[in-house]
Amino acid sequence: MSDGPYKTMKMSRPWKGLAKIAANPAHSVAETAEAFQPALLNEWGAVRPAFAKEVRSALGDNDRGNLFAEVAISEARRLQAVAQNPVEALLAAQACDVARDGQVGPSAYEAAVKATLDDRALHRSRQMEEHYLAEGSADAGRLRQKLHSAIPSIGTDRLAAGIAAGEGVRSLAQKVDRSGLDEGPPL
Repeated sequence: MSDGPYKTMKMSRPWKGLAKIAANPAHSVAETAEAFQPALLNEWGAVRPAFAKEVRSALGDNDRGNLFAEVAISEARRLQAVAQNPVEALLAAQACDVARDGQVGPSAYEAAVKATLDDRALHRSRQMEEHYLAEGSADAGRLRQKLHSAIPSIGTDRLAAGIAAGEGVRSLAQKVDRSGLDEGPPL
């Protein structure tokens, strides 16, 4: 007996768990959105703190930011070239886009983090859908619909604000208590 198509995915445990929840018709879109958070935070763990600090300083550590946007853009491009993994490269690319849009300071760093998390959520959603389609699973359509419905309610703005504020990744994942008698699948 197979555990389903999520068993063979070459993804970390949080992403496999998300795929399992999204493919299960008993789980709601809200539960799928909740499962996105630990998966995205796990993904963010690939960003080295020193690299994140360099991106923050490239965009300007204070509210004034850099005097010239071109300096921030060139620094973000330099960081993109020295990134050690795809998440770091994406963060640097998003920082470049944010600087090009004229944002500066801590709010620019937060916007770059949010854009990075949003992009990773979309990328991983497509990857899960492709996997289910390759397996020939009948759940692929439901999976796609549920993942794309859940993405707007993930709360990447809250996650990005916490990351930008320097909060620990473990403290950012919302834990929902479902131990009460009234909790359970909607009927």
